[in-house]
Amino acid sequence: MVEVLIAMCLLAIAMMGLATLQSRGIRGNDLGNRTTQAIALAQDQLEQLIHSASGGNFPLAAPVPNPFPDANNPMSETGAAGGVFTREWQLQDNTPVTDAQTITVSVTWSDPMGDHQVTETGVITADGY
Repeated sequence: MVEVLIAMCLLAIAMMGLATLQSRGIRGNDLGNRTTQAIALAQDQLEQLIHSASGGNFPLAAPVPNPFPDANNPMSETGAAGGVFTREWQLQDNTPVTDAQTITVSVTWSDPMGDHQVTETGVITADGY
């Protein structure tokens, strides 16, 4: 009887360890999913800004305020209004060289694991990027 009780205690301890491992795995997967969504949001905005500049609109007018918050903030993973993501972008003239602009797009969000941010950067010139 004592041996069965000891075996059950060891099994219970092992199961508690597995439950902790599973919850950490779920949180890690959620963070990876949200990071992927945030990168897609940042890349989408960066490509839109680069495309607008390549249509003869170089240099882009610096938004006010700079960094400029997206009108849909907070936004969902599709860019629609409502969600957990906040996106903003900033333009820097003559960076990294003269007659160039650096565009930096940042997407931030918060979850139970903390605050997170991804940043995408692109450089455009009068000749393209």
